[in-house]
Amino acid sequence: MLLFNILLYIHIASAVVSIGPLFALFSILKRMETAEESTLIGYVQSFQAGITTVKHGGHVLVLSGILLIWRGGWAWHTSWIVLTIALMVASIYFLAQAFKPTMKTFGTPAFNRMQFIKKLRRSTWLYVVLLLVMLWFMVAKPIFW
Repeated sequence: MLLFNILLYIHIASAVVSIGPLFALFSILKRMETAEESTLIGYVQSFQAGITTVKHGGHVLVLSGILLIWRGGWAWHTSWIVLTIALMVASIYFLAQAFKPTMKTFGTPAFNRMQFIKKLRRSTWLYVVLLLVMLWFMVAKPIFW
């Protein structure tokens, strides 16, 4: 029981680390709109650090989730587990495709500040929604089949 409670705490803390920084990114994006060219790089680096934090928090989240399923006795074919895993795979693909190509345009001739910010803002919102749906699956544990 103690091991399960520790794993649960780690899982919840890693969920906070995986979702929380995304909301700070909106403030960074807002500041990017009016930042001088000389300070823009700092905001871009801060944005990238936020994404990296989310990514590494996700690693702990997945590992602790696997251990919780094992210790909690849930079957892997339970609907909320299957749907959480499906969304997790989709979010991993989305995270790689949504942010990296956009971030790579910074400092290149293809860079357009407003388009850059617009793409990052849209991707951040979509990622927040994906993570919140996964969070709902883990908390509510809906049974679909």
